[in-house]
Amino acid sequence: MHLQHASHQKLLHLDHGHTQSSPVAAASALGRKDPVKPLAVHSTNVSEESYPFKSVEEVNIGVQTGHFFGNDFEGLQQGCTIGKTTINCRYGVGINPETADALWYHIPSMGGSSNVKKHHPKQLLIGMSMESSEYYPALDNKDFMKAFDVESSYRTCSQVPVFYFDYNEKQVHALFKAPVSFEQKKTALVYVNSNCGAKSGRSDIMRRVIALKDQEVPTHSWGNCDRNMEVTGSFDKMELIRGYKFCVAMENSITKDYITEKLWQALEAGCVPVYLGPHNVADFLPDPDAIIDYNRLGSPEALNKELHRLATDRDAYEAKLAWKSRKWEELAPSFLRMVERSHVRQPHSRCQLCRLALKNRYRPQNFSTCLFDPEWTKDYHVK
Repeated sequence: MHLQHASHQKLLHLDHGHTQSSPVAAASALGRKDPVKPLAVHSTNVSEESYPFKSVEEVNIGVQTGHFFGNDFEGLQQGCTIGKTTINCRYGVGINPETADALWYHIPSMGGSSNVKKHHPKQLLIGMSMESSEYYPALDNKDFMKAFDVESSYRTCSQVPVFYFDYNEKQVHALFKAPVSFEQKKTALVYVNSNCGAKSGRSDIMRRVIALKDQEVPTHSWGNCDRNMEVTGSFDKMELIRGYKFCVAMENSITKDYITEKLWQALEAGCVPVYLGPHNVADFLPDPDAIIDYNRLGSPEALNKELHRLATDRDAYEAKLAWKSRKWEELAPSFLRMVERSHVRQPHSRCQLCRLALKNRYRPQNFSTCLFDPEWTKDYHVK
């Protein structure tokens, strides 16, 4: 299978979601004769041009909790704009909460306490989390979440989502990298896991898979959990899994929309992922058939049978990777919708929150978080 990048590069010459190369120019540069119509840039219901923004606006967001995001999280966020307006978008613990445009809270750092309050009517209260609600149940507590105006989480219902796969230019190119050929890959299932007590039960599942002791499609465990391979020193996980036909990509917990780097690493590497995760994983995939969904198979024995089928049928196996060489517009519509909300099309989530706070300053709105969204919650808690 040979990857043709031309159909994917056409939309990727972007500057933090602000500018886009012409499709004609992109096609010409890539040797294409048929310029492809770019996707529409995500827009809000009210035109940004209708706001009476100044040429430069100051937006200050007070950081109210600890977080996991390093020292560069705070301070001035470079390159933040909205329309023709430059936003001096600042985050910091030292910003006065009495006057801040918004107050930002890292939900996993709050210990379940919802002691949050507004200091003026136009101030937004932002609750942020990239961690699963299975580990931080405050995310599933309506009494807790109703205190916030804005949710910024892995959930697709968030006003400003923070996906584990950002769909930025570098990542999208990597995702479509040509896989190692069928013949060159090891006919085995590679397993790298060092969290052996995850809530999803993945360790128990893989223990049972390993116990089958299959010789035709063996399981090679390289992590700390049930290791059966000799490891000397460190290794590059991506380079390791790239050389296998199959790889384990199982989440540490299962809840709607919670899809982490484990899946994206597998898709990028070009091994076919054995995936365990939320019921709506297909909404995130470039092709719904790109994975082996363990939830659908339901047992180690059924998984083993599917691995045998694919390992002995090259056409069936390569069909799982066919999305890597499709034209962009032929990829799953739900994946393309994800791109529209990602960093390919939008600026960094911190800038997006500053945009939201600025709009709210001029035209206050009534916001709510995901648990109060009837469309999103209608299939919530379906595993």
